[in-house]
Amino acid sequence: MFEKFEEQEAVKKSAMIEKNGFAFYSQLIEKFNDPKILEILKKLRDDEKKHLHTIENRYFKEVGFGDTITEEEVEVELYVENKGIPDLFTRNIDMKKLVASIDKPRQALELAMDTERHSVVFFENLAKEASTEEARHIYTALANEEKGHVEQIRVILETL
Repeated sequence: MFEKFEEQEAVKKSAMIEKNGFAFYSQLIEKFNDPKILEILKKLRDDEKKHLHTIENRYFKEVGFGDTITEEEVEVELYVENKGIPDLFTRNIDMKKLVASIDKPRQALELAMDTERHSVVFFENLAKEASTEEARHIYTALANEEKGHVEQIRVILETL
């Protein structure tokens, strides 16, 4: 299924987005007490974990990776040209330091919305470039789930 080196990088980057998203939401859960905020953060965390498992189970072996992403596998060139903060989940970052810099739920949710929007664009681009219908379907589904996250976060932000 994956014949191009770029597709191998795309799989790495996809896994990194989900891994960092999971870590981000997990740590934010420890930081806030508002039940409404915790509910959305837990859902987002659980969805990121589900997405990571989908990527690992469907693509890792096909592109020659182990069963899970390692720290060595995440040092890849930026797949997306975006130079702003929304692409931060595509990098190997110090999640504890990032979360420590966030002191208000609104700030956390705004950052989450930016990264989810970036993920939508990333997965939509992967779907356009996919070499098979199966890959296109999976990336489109991931993009649609990320769009759902954007909407869920938007609704919560409107109530704050």
